Amino acid sequence: MFDETPSTVNGAIHSAIKADTIQSNPIRTKDDFDAMRAAAEKDLGKFHGDIAKRELHWFDKAHNAWITFSDIEQRWLGLDADTGEATPIDYAPSHQPWKKSFDDSQAPFYQWFSGGLTNACFNEIDRHVMSGFGDDIAFYFEGDRWDAAKNDGKGGPVSQRSVTRKELMLEVAKCALVLKKVGLSKGDRVCLNMPNILEQIFYIEACKRMGVIYTCVFGGFSDKTLSDRIHNAGASVVITSDGSYRNAQVAAFKEDYTDKALDNYVPLEVALETVAAKLKSLNVAPKVATQILQKVTSALSDEITIERADVMRNVGLALSKMTSVSIQEKSRIRTELAKSLVTTPPRVKAVIVVKHTGQEINWRKERDKWSHELCAAAEKEILANAKKAGVSVSSEKELLALDTERFIKAIYACAPCEIVDAEFPLFFIYTSGSTGKPKGVVHVHGGYASGVAYTMKVSFDARPGKDVMYVIADPGWITGQSYMIAASLLARVTGVVCEGSPLFPSAGRYASTIERYGVTIFKAGVTFLKSVMSNPQNIEDVRQYDMSSLRVATFC
Repeated sequence: MFDETPSTVNGAIHSAIKADTIQSNPIRTKDDFDAMRAAAEKDLGKFHGDIAKRELHWFDKAHNAWITFSDIEQRWLGLDADTGEATPIDYAPSHQPWKKSFDDSQAPFYQWFSGGLTNACFNEIDRHVMSGFGDDIAFYFEGDRWDAAKNDGKGGPVSQRSVTRKELMLEVAKCALVLKKVGLSKGDRVCLNMPNILEQIFYIEACKRMGVIYTCVFGGFSDKTLSDRIHNAGASVVITSDGSYRNAQVAAFKEDYTDKALDNYVPLEVALETVAAKLKSLNVAPKVATQILQKVTSALSDEITIERADVMRNVGLALSKMTSVSIQEKSRIRTELAKSLVTTPPRVKAVIVVKHTGQEINWRKERDKWSHELCAAAEKEILANAKKAGVSVSSEKELLALDTERFIKAIYACAPCEIVDAEFPLFFIYTSGSTGKPKGVVHVHGGYASGVAYTMKVSFDARPGKDVMYVIADPGWITGQSYMIAASLLARVTGVVCEGSPLFPSAGRYASTIERYGVTIFKAGVTFLKSVMSNPQNIEDVRQYDMSSLRVATFC
């Protein structure tokens, strides 16, 4: 498993990770692997239960604490749910913070950690801040645009920033209050369609914090795909941006995707109900109405959302075959149906817009809301509630300067984590559709977070507080959700988030990112790797940068 064959990076010889240098991976030898596999086959519930109790914190009502099992100390440790302070836990090592680790009583519908209580956002953010790591860097971010003069002519991003875990927690708390402001609560659903920027992560974590179920739609998909997924997911709010940067060009986002998705398309069932109701109100002959509805339904039954023109086209086709209906009656039916389809109900409560590129955009006052304005109001609310809780601060700077206990008290005064069941839905992500319609796969707070956290040990030997992880992905892909966001936060390593292409302005861009941030863990797709390797010029571009900091790299 641990190949010691030398490899070449930038012309220098480097060896793969050796067994005696591994720090967090429990699999050191083939015997370790065989023993682990045997344990899983013998008792699947106990195997994954042992992982989950040490990888995550679980809410314990009896102690009003978040508890986790320490392998090092061989005992349960706790964080007070109100203050974040360490609190003694008197449970035996064999204790399970759930009723059943693996419930197969309703197979093939399985449940993991039944009755266990947790929250993905708490495990990704809060527990690390409570444990004293609030000043650690959670993410480095760099924008798409490139300045060739930076770094002694080697180039660098025009815009870049870093976010500490404490700053991340504050931004997420603001976004959680924003979501509450637009009427969302536990169990509601949200759709995000944004470029790969930090604000998307802030809102994702806010959803996790509140128990709001979200889905992210990759920015390269069409307005029709976005429309379908908004409806299929049952999203009542869409979060987007005014625009994005791609290859140093400004690309519209809200106007090209969100506006078109919401304004140009209607859910199929809404269209059919509208047509049926209007035909009835027009007193159209029952036989004629039935034929129209049958034609529209049969032609569009495979669709989730449709353009109004699709409906009217099939209404026209149905009417064209009805020789017994007068031309005047056909005209009346078409005209009235077209009018009724224009006045279908709004599809969402609100569209939250992040100002990123700053260009002028179309604005619907009754629906669209600027994120920065809502977040400014949320900041005031946090400061006001902190004061009521006995923490007197007058600015964000003063809030971030607080010690850990007082900072937690200030945030929890208005934006604590929603405690949810381990099986409570976390997010949907859609399959590629290569075997039919894309299907929304549901991931949950408990099993998903536990599994992703564990892979950071067995796949990457991640070292909390030491490693820097760069994942070439988008939140609209499962790799983006799992490794660019959740895994780096769960494992307490620093993540690198980049807007735009990793190959702009040249194939050396990603190598420059590795050099500048001292990346130690790198994850990308095999398609990306092929695109670099296929051109000799690309290889020369890459060789300009030092990637010797890398410990682990995976391509899948």
